[in-house]
Amino acid sequence: MKKIFLFCLCCFYTFSAQAMKVDTDLINEMLTTLDENYLFEVDNAATVTAGMQILHDLDARFVISKGSDRIYIYHNGKITAIIPFPQDLNDTQTWSKNIVSTFEAAGKMSEKIALRDFELPDLMMKKMTESLDKFSHYYSQFDYREDEGKNAFHTLYADRMIDDVLYLRVRIFNKQTARKIKRSLKEYHNAKAIILDLRGNSGGIFNEALQTADLFTDGEIISFTAGRHNHHKHYYTSDENALYTGPLVILVDGNTASAAEVLAAGLQEQSRAKIIGTRTFGKGTIQNVLQMSNGGKVALTTQQFFTPSGKAIHNKGVTPDICTQYDHHDQCSPQPRADKQEDITTAVEFLHNNM
Repeated sequence: MKKIFLFCLCCFYTFSAQAMKVDTDLINEMLTTLDENYLFEVDNAATVTAGMQILHDLDARFVISKGSDRIYIYHNGKITAIIPFPQDLNDTQTWSKNIVSTFEAAGKMSEKIALRDFELPDLMMKKMTESLDKFSHYYSQFDYREDEGKNAFHTLYADRMIDDVLYLRVRIFNKQTARKIKRSLKEYHNAKAIILDLRGNSGGIFNEALQTADLFTDGEIISFTAGRHNHHKHYYTSDENALYTGPLVILVDGNTASAAEVLAAGLQEQSRAKIIGTRTFGKGTIQNVLQMSNGGKVALTTQQFFTPSGKAIHNKGVTPDICTQYDHHDQCSPQPRADKQEDITTAVEFLHNNM
């Protein structure tokens, strides 16, 4: 038994002494992917610092701190490594070499880190993308969370008449949305006005939102997208044969986001609809999925939506024509109001007064 114990102990120390291997080219590919494709200019010093926090996540004895020209790595309260900023902050190759050297040094001090050396690039990429914005994500080839909830979108749609006004509630844009709205418009063709309730609508399929715009507009620009420095503009226009051209009100709130607020902003600026509610969420960006050489994927923010006149939606949202709730600063800030019946009443009264 003693011999077996000594043998295992020797194996353990032999394993621990093995040099840790992290792929420098892969780290460089990851940094370059973010640098070349992200919507805004990447602060490599801040992004790398965020990525290096995985050392602390794996072993709490490590602390990472960013200085004015270098990143400090502490272990048990003492500086054990320094990553100097390259002279050119966009020099991803130098960043990559310094990162790998730091990982290897950390692996010699921590068995927890050494045992997970194969995961370090993936874990670092997750940290870096999370630091960019809350919509960008990285998925390793072993991470199946990207499939989570892919079928979770469900139709939350309702229609009814309120006096002579057709009320349409859309909680998400899925593959059924435009078809259902079109059916309602035909069924209630005698309606004198329409309320499109997008409160609580987090977005969904943008093309469905665009097809919804087709039902209410005649060939107008609904939105356009552009990347960094407003390059590669792409315009989204509606069809030329609107199914309904009468009075239209759109209800929004602080949880109206993405495709829903792009639709609301487009119809508002084209003077096609009046917006009632509170300022929208302000999620006006597009994420593209990019394939990495290691089998991982990064969903990276690469473009953003603009209103027809060129106003950015992201982080600003859409300000309603009639605000139904002001904050203590007397601002129409994003407030959730999906369950407020009084907003519907306000919309009906507005329509009756302006038909």
